[in-house]
Amino acid sequence: MNLLKMLLKSSRLALVLAVVTGLASGASSAGLLALTGAALVGKAQGMGWYFAALCAVALLARFASHAVLNWMHHGLVFQMRTELGTRMLATPLRRLEELGSHRLLAALTADISFVGAGLMLLPQLIIHLAILIGCLGYMAWLSRPLLLTTLGFMAVGIATYMLPARRSLGLMRTARELYDRLLKHFDTLSEGTKELKMHRERRLAFLREDLVGTSASLRKVDALSGAIDAANSSWGMLLFFAIIGLLLFVVPTFGGVDSATLTGFSLTILYMQQPLDSVLNSFHGVGQATVALGKLDALGLGQEPPELQGSLESPRAFERLELRAITHAYRRDHEDGRFLLGPIDLTLRPGELVFLVGGNGSGKTTLAKLLIGLYSPESGAVILDGKPLTDERDWERYRQLFSSVFVDFCLFDRMLGLERQDLAEQAQRYLERLQLTHKVRIEGGALSTTSLSQGQRKRLALLTAYLEDRPFYLFDEWAADQDPVFKALFYEQLLPDLKRRGKAVLVITHDDRYFHLADRLLRLEYGQLLPEESQALRPHGS
Repeated sequence: MNLLKMLLKSSRLALVLAVVTGLASGASSAGLLALTGAALVGKAQGMGWYFAALCAVALLARFASHAVLNWMHHGLVFQMRTELGTRMLATPLRRLEELGSHRLLAALTADISFVGAGLMLLPQLIIHLAILIGCLGYMAWLSRPLLLTTLGFMAVGIATYMLPARRSLGLMRTARELYDRLLKHFDTLSEGTKELKMHRERRLAFLREDLVGTSASLRKVDALSGAIDAANSSWGMLLFFAIIGLLLFVVPTFGGVDSATLTGFSLTILYMQQPLDSVLNSFHGVGQATVALGKLDALGLGQEPPELQGSLESPRAFERLELRAITHAYRRDHEDGRFLLGPIDLTLRPGELVFLVGGNGSGKTTLAKLLIGLYSPESGAVILDGKPLTDERDWERYRQLFSSVFVDFCLFDRMLGLERQDLAEQAQRYLERLQLTHKVRIEGGALSTTSLSQGQRKRLALLTAYLEDRPFYLFDEWAADQDPVFKALFYEQLLPDLKRRGKAVLVITHDDRYFHLADRLLRLEYGQLLPEESQALRPHGS
């Protein structure tokens, strides 16, 4: 989608109002210019009231135009932010993981700002062009031959302006790619602070080669682009004064042009400098917006399907869940080739406690994401109570069956989407059971703090999952950050409690001491699900 289509799609009425008021401002400004020129040569006697009226129209129209443009700008930025957030949530998780958080953050911040600013330049371009057309019309009325001469010089100036401007646009694209890379380094800086502090050589190499190196490249590109823009601006100003000098010192030597015409031309050209300069300089902003819009389109974000719009009833129970010959392939970081998970055949039922074990990189978390609908299988089928999932509406309803806590979980500071009458009472009960009452309070559906240790944050995530009260629970290495007391509480009390309540529970774990508590033990190796182990072969805790 180009900028103009996007602007027309957003608010046609506001756009028309901004353009109409801008045209009125431009026309009245041109009228003021004509009256000024006439007054200078003594041909505007008794026109003072017309001058005052045109001043009032120009002032009010300009104010109205800028007010509407300001309202449109903030409305467009709001619309783009909300739409981009909605589209991110409608995009498959695998695609978002491939893009990386640094690209998404750049889109939500820099790209939206550039596009919003560029969109607002388009109506201003129309307004300034209207002013220029009005001025050219006045100049044509004064002298057509002199107008053609002036237009010839202006054409040469615009052509020489546009050539370096195209070079500047290429530099903007390079700068935008460097900005993506810089944000990735900022991610590393934030997430790897401990490791960088502990290893001097790694820290210095990161600063020198990554952070400083990319920042220096970005500075160089931005500085060169800015220098081109500054040179263009100076060149444009020089051309204006060259044209005025031509009118004042060269044209009179040929004769045939009276002083009133030369005065009118000179005043008009001086007045045209600001709108023409704005038109030319706007190419930089429009160029940035075009690059940013291209980056947004390149993200390949999804759209919410029509079938998901409106209400959607969430299932509260199920009888049988089957994965039938499902497969999923993906490319791992820093590895050649693709990792294939499956084909997987698996049946799960309510009231079962199932452990999933396997080595690192065996595909356990990928299988879990396939199971709960975060990833889509490339082949095979997911069958719920005898019915295969087909469209996105089926998948959306299916995902509402699950509560999950992954290793890289997100802890919200409010109980979003939970509107149970007994929410406060149930939350307090679980806080006591998880021994968090001295750390956290729940007031008005919000957690008093989330600034806790990783183990305590995981307990809060478990609390949220309990309050969701869904039919199927998935825990990915939940006990890895817990001390022995809470690890025992999790395996020996919390999980059996969920089972007694008829919940299906799948636990990804390496804690072989508690394998005997599972109804079924699934083992995954190199993407393949091995035959289930019997109870007698499992390790027992003492």
